[in-house]
Amino acid sequence: MPNVPTITPGPDDTERTPEGATETFPLITNVHADKQSGRANDTAEISDEEAYAKLKAKRAERRRKKLIRRGIAAGVVGAIALIAIVATLVINAQPQGANEPVTDMVTEGTFTTTVEAKGQLKPISSSVVSPSVDGTVDSINVQAGQSVNEGDMLMTIKNDELDRNVAEAQRAVAAAQEDLANAQKAAAAAQATPTTDVEGASAATGVSAASADTNAVSAAQRSLASAQANLDQANAKAASRTVTAPNSGSIVELNAKVGATVTGGMIMGENDTSGGKQCMQIADLSKMKVTVQVGEKNIAKIAVGQSANVTYPAFPDIVSQGTVTAIASVANSDAANGGGGSVTFNVDILIEAPDARLKPGMTAEVSVVTEQLDDVVMVPTMALMTEDGEHYYVNVATDDEGKQTRRVKVTVVTQNDNEAVVGKTQVKRDDQGNEINPNVPVTKLRDGDTLIMDTGADATADGGYSAESGSMSADEDM
Repeated sequence: MPNVPTITPGPDDTERTPEGATETFPLITNVHADKQSGRANDTAEISDEEAYAKLKAKRAERRRKKLIRRGIAAGVVGAIALIAIVATLVINAQPQGANEPVTDMVTEGTFTTTVEAKGQLKPISSSVVSPSVDGTVDSINVQAGQSVNEGDMLMTIKNDELDRNVAEAQRAVAAAQEDLANAQKAAAAAQATPTTDVEGASAATGVSAASADTNAVSAAQRSLASAQANLDQANAKAASRTVTAPNSGSIVELNAKVGATVTGGMIMGENDTSGGKQCMQIADLSKMKVTVQVGEKNIAKIAVGQSANVTYPAFPDIVSQGTVTAIASVANSDAANGGGGSVTFNVDILIEAPDARLKPGMTAEVSVVTEQLDDVVMVPTMALMTEDGEHYYVNVATDDEGKQTRRVKVTVVTQNDNEAVVGKTQVKRDDQGNEINPNVPVTKLRDGDTLIMDTGADATADGGYSAESGSMSADEDM
């Protein structure tokens, strides 16, 4: 029997089963020789070599999987460590200037409070061109946007029936004129040759004939007058085929086209069942207006004569100056009738000199100035401090870094969302000697003073409030 090596399983020759048990590979032992021929020995040797090769392959596969698992585990551990480092840096990091105070400035100038609203730009006056005769459009002499004067020819309408009526009226006048001429001739002849009897006296029949001739002349005159009136009416009707401008302005709408049908003063399209469109509209664009809706919470602030700034999304560079000219006395929303919507009132803003680029129908954004004080001292509303909700103060910086402050009492005259008026620098009077803004007190705050809105952890108050100790000393009235 040939010698066959025996392989003893090592530490890596075991595999864990899913239940944690171990499985041991069987030992390769001596193979008994075939007692009948030498071919059995060769077969046994080949089988042992194949088993050995398979065992080596399994060991290599286990080592590869083990290395993969170790690599994955190392990657996970590294990722967790990186996340921990980043989180630590974020938690421990502090933004620059975290301890620096938040500051703002005292300003001096004009204080305004506004009410904002939107509306559509409209001409101050306009007129619709409605032809008084029916027919088809024969010609159009203007184009959209063109300026026209009162009486300028805009368009003509073709109507053959009107022409026939004029011609018939003219013939009637000519016939009446001829009848009158004949009657006049007959009357004249009767007067020139009076009728006498055999004794030389005027006969009654002569008088009757002269009277008849006079009546014929009168009847002919009345017929001529009637025919002439009909002709004048026909000519006037025919003249209305030429449509002229009822007033001066600009053509802001033009729906008429050559060949279109005109019925009842409207332009009718093919298969139009809506009643048609107006032929054209002329508007006076020398003055324009905007009608906006103001809510009931702000309507009490609006008054006739207040100024307004008007801007337009279509032309951001245009700012028009407007004036409130009318305020509706009745709400115009569904809420007034129980509809549940917000209650609003119409407010008209007049624009005296609109930019030539503006067109009716454009969106206009209106800012109505409801309150204005000139030459006053203002502070940001965020800078106002109070302890009882009635008395206010501000913290004024006394050093360049804003670490030292003093508390200054202020009187809030009026305020909006951004600024509060706290006084004026001096008393000023108008030409009549009346004090300007008499309800605004004089303050020692000046334009450019630095205000501390958040003193920070290290700020201290000099003659005012200490952020560290919380102690207060005497306030300064200004």
